[in-house]
Amino acid sequence: MNGLLAAGLTAALAAAVAADGLLPALRPGLPALLLLGFSALAAAGAGRRLAGRLAPALAEDEKTVAGATLGLGLLSLGMFALAALGLLKPWAASGLLAALWLAGWAEVAPALASLADGARRALERPWLCALIGLPLLFALWACLVPPHQYDSLVYHLALPQEYLRAGRLYAPEGLVFAHFPQNGEMLFTLALALGSDLLAQMYVWLATALTIGWLLTFGRRITAAAPWAAVLVATHTAVLLMSSTTYVEPLVMLWMTAAVLAFEASDEGRESGPLLLSALFMGLALGTKYYAGLLAVLLVLRLVWRDRLKAAVLFAAVAGALFAPWLIKNWIFVGNPVFPFLYKVFPATRIGWTSDLAAGYFSVLTEYGHAHGFFRDLLSLPVLLLRNPLRFGGGMDVLGDLGWDLTLWLWIGGLCVAWKRRERGALALLTALYVAGWFATGVVLRFLTALAPAMALVGAAGAAAWREKAGGPARALAAAAAGVLIASHLFLLLFVHGVFGGGATMLGLEDRGTFLSRKLEYYPCAAFANAHPLPDDKILIVGEQRGYYLNAAHLASTVHAPNLYVRRANEAASPRALADALRADGFTRLLFVPREAERLGESLGTFTAQGAANWTGLAAELTAAYRGPACLLAGWRAP
Repeated sequence: MNGLLAAGLTAALAAAVAADGLLPALRPGLPALLLLGFSALAAAGAGRRLAGRLAPALAEDEKTVAGATLGLGLLSLGMFALAALGLLKPWAASGLLAALWLAGWAEVAPALASLADGARRALERPWLCALIGLPLLFALWACLVPPHQYDSLVYHLALPQEYLRAGRLYAPEGLVFAHFPQNGEMLFTLALALGSDLLAQMYVWLATALTIGWLLTFGRRITAAAPWAAVLVATHTAVLLMSSTTYVEPLVMLWMTAAVLAFEASDEGRESGPLLLSALFMGLALGTKYYAGLLAVLLVLRLVWRDRLKAAVLFAAVAGALFAPWLIKNWIFVGNPVFPFLYKVFPATRIGWTSDLAAGYFSVLTEYGHAHGFFRDLLSLPVLLLRNPLRFGGGMDVLGDLGWDLTLWLWIGGLCVAWKRRERGALALLTALYVAGWFATGVVLRFLTALAPAMALVGAAGAAAWREKAGGPARALAAAAAGVLIASHLFLLLFVHGVFGGGATMLGLEDRGTFLSRKLEYYPCAAFANAHPLPDDKILIVGEQRGYYLNAAHLASTVHAPNLYVRRANEAASPRALADALRADGFTRLLFVPREAERLGESLGTFTAQGAANWTGLAAELTAAYRGPACLLAGWRAP
């Protein structure tokens, strides 16, 4: 009894101390954390039930990891079905979660038991546990910083916001990204339907955590060094940075890793259950990013090479079936099932996607490409990857450029070991062919992140083989060097978060509004518009693409399609006619962001002489409603 009393008093002391410091910092994220746990268990239970039927021979921990991964796919596909049926409402999203809970209720307890067993085994190796767990905990903590990354606000969250506003799938004006595969955005739609954009970031974090779970479970089938592959991923700066955002690369990484490791578990197609799981995961990856198609092709070719044609057809059919909804949706909305590719065969003129705009878009994707010629850059690729990774992505693409050195170094060694020993050669060759395909497409290093776990497995296996032969001094030196590299990766992680300026928010020293007002020039005007809505409010944003933080219906500027305000100005006979045209389009207010408009420049469009005069004269038709430090919200002047 005395022991219980002491423990209770200690718990009360801990609660009091946490309430003074820790709780205020975590409070903004507590609802999202609870929703994450609730939805993750629902996904794991339903997914375990399906995975167990497809591959009953899986171990319990493997079934939990595979089930949770499959469950995330069920959530995404379920939200797509609701959106396609015009039932995209919070009550319907809650009903989807409830349905998964009911379907998987019997599997929740076994899932929790397998997680507890895994945690006990992890604690037997405390250094590994710390190297994996602490970076993951930091990344989860960083999810409490409000979304502020450029692409997140342009479309990763803006698209789900538009779908929820309409209650269905549709093609929002000016958002060409609405016609890309969107399994990731469907998960974000669920998060926003449940009322939290922090939850959207946590779903991405969950994808990274599950990827590491795959390495710790299925990875052991490939090499006993799989836990060290998990360390490589858990301390990879690019992976950790994107795990606290709504960039979808960690989701592609999860489903591609699952596809590869389930394929390996199938013994290259000999066991149908794991092969079906692999195909399902491959389809989910394809429905998130087109570039996953390269892996799909390579896995099908492996089956064909082994003369398993029926298995190859089955794999392609299942993966294609899960990818097909996005192809059909694109065919209906824009007439191009693989938008934005094949734009000369399927011109998407109904959304203003001209050949010039398409060419400009693809030039952005390849701007980091082969400046000195394909073969010269190919020969210098290892040196560039190790010494100048920022060469492979600028802007927000820089998130994918950091922390690659150790993984790449070990991967190259792993390829050499696989070649010499003829061990794990198929997986090593798969990664080499994928990297070659990535290199040929224009080398945005962020897009290679999806393969990082498979590369880490090859590298860890090679390092383990080297360690068997190395002497004590060599082992010690190599371990020290690896420790320095890992420490450097974690330093880079802290450095980037320091540059982003989210530390005060993570510590509870700065609230959401203050942080966003610092990061986004348009946010003060958006906050005012949100606090003072108008009837049938619709806001035209001039010079800013990131309109997510406006609650009212709005049309943001874009560099990927013709801007409506430019077209209206060029067509109008006078400033008054321009104002009348914009009123007829339903706009009640205009939000101007001058500095961002100047930065984007001519990519927003070009005024004719008459259009420029009309645009300048429009000021006489407007009255200022709110002036922020770098933005202006204006309404129409009364007649």
